[in-house]
Amino acid sequence: MPNDPKLFVNAVLGAMAVAGGLWFLQGGLSLTVTVLVVVGLTAVLANVCQRAAQVWTWSTLLLGLESLAWPFQLLGELQQFGPEPPMEEMSKVFTAVLFGVFSGIFWLTFAYGLYRRSQPSPEEPAAPLTPNQAKAKRRKQR
Repeated sequence: MPNDPKLFVNAVLGAMAVAGGLWFLQGGLSLTVTVLVVVGLTAVLANVCQRAAQVWTWSTLLLGLESLAWPFQLLGELQQFGPEPPMEEMSKVFTAVLFGVFSGIFWLTFAYGLYRRSQPSPEEPAAPLTPNQAKAKRRKQR
C-alpha cells in the first residue's frame, strides 16, 4: 500500500472505472471477477504510479483500449450468423463501431493529454537577450 492515501483512493477509483468499462465490454461480469479486477488493478496502479495523474493516465488509457475493443468483439460475434447476418445484428455492429471508435479516440486522447501534462516541462534554451531586455534585467537586479 502506498504512503499517500490520496494516491490509493485514486487507484481504487481508477480501477473501478476500468472494471466498469470491462463490465460494459463483456455485457456483465460476475461479482468475483469484478472484485478481482478492482483489487488487482488497484494494487498495480498503487505500486506503479507515483502521482494521481499517472493513475488516471493509465486508467483512461485502458478505458480507451476497451472502447476500441468493443467493435472488434461484436464483429467476432457476428460471424456466428453466417454470411448474411440479420439487420438487427448489423445495426448493433454499426452502433459499436460508431461509438466505440469515437469514445476510444476520446479516452486515448485524454490519456495522452494527462500524460503530457504530468511530464516535467523541459527547460527551454535561453535565447540571447536583446539590448533592451538586458538593460531591464540590470535595472531589476539593482
